[in-house]
Amino acid sequence: MTIASGARSRVAYVAETVPGTTPATPAFNQIRVTSGGIRTHKTTKTITEIAADRNIRDEVNPYQSGSVSYNFALHYGAFDDILQQALFGTWTTNVLKNGLVRNFATFEETYQFGASQSFSRLTMGMVDTFNLEIAAQSEITGSFGVIGQKETIDTVIVTGATYVAPSTEAVMSAGLGVGALTVAGLTAPKIKKISLAIKNNAVQRPLVDSLYSDEFGEGMFDVTGSMEMYFSQNAAYQKVLDHGGGALSMTLGVTTLKKYTVALPQIVFLDGARSMSGPNADVMVTIPFRAKYDSSSASTMSITRGVA
Repeated sequence: MTIASGARSRVAYVAETVPGTTPATPAFNQIRVTSGGIRTHKTTKTITEIAADRNIRDEVNPYQSGSVSYNFALHYGAFDDILQQALFGTWTTNVLKNGLVRNFATFEETYQFGASQSFSRLTMGMVDTFNLEIAAQSEITGSFGVIGQKETIDTVIVTGATYVAPSTEAVMSAGLGVGALTVAGLTAPKIKKISLAIKNNAVQRPLVDSLYSDEFGEGMFDVTGSMEMYFSQNAAYQKVLDHGGGALSMTLGVTTLKKYTVALPQIVFLDGARSMSGPNADVMVTIPFRAKYDSSSASTMSITRGVA
């Protein structure tokens, strides 16, 4: 079989000490993902010179960049490094808060062509986006997006490279897998779905003497989300009308010391709305929200791991 199969592919990453440089003898961490991949974004431009024969003379390539986008089902411990990159923070006594720490990584995908292999590597990878979706009757899913400087391909591993086996923890789900849920002081809110989206607003820095960007810049740390609730009380919709909010916190996981608590100390309810889709459906309230800085915790978002 000489056609690459997703069933025999491998996804891994390793932290970079020097942005844009894969470490010598790297210890790659394998991760479990459900779909996605590395790709190059190649800028091209047609040169439309005046010509009597009507033929195009050239197509130039002035710039290239790379990206990674992966989807996953959440399981404990597998994405702690990715979360650290997404929050520009550092795990301190099992607590991660958003901050100013810049983290870069090399992402690698391995494909099998029968007896031979293909390696695709994206260097200077910075996590720009990270999303979670917790929906009733479903596993907890997510995705993350990486902006990278450039993609290279090879047929052999990096000299001395090793590969740490991926996590074997069970996939988390809604239902029993979500606990200690608090939303803006509401009493027993009946929530069908919650989504969270982190965006770092990474900035490329193209140079006149390079095909690739210089080290990336970062913009504002922006956390948004949405809640879909059953309309069972006025309080949630009243908070929309009052431009109110409060704290959002939830614990994910079922196994003691293998849970996460995700906390947004201050959220603001945005342009929410009730909806009636018909006589045979429940009335729902959909409320988008944005997290803002909380001075008491000195953060916009925090994640605690190893929760009992």
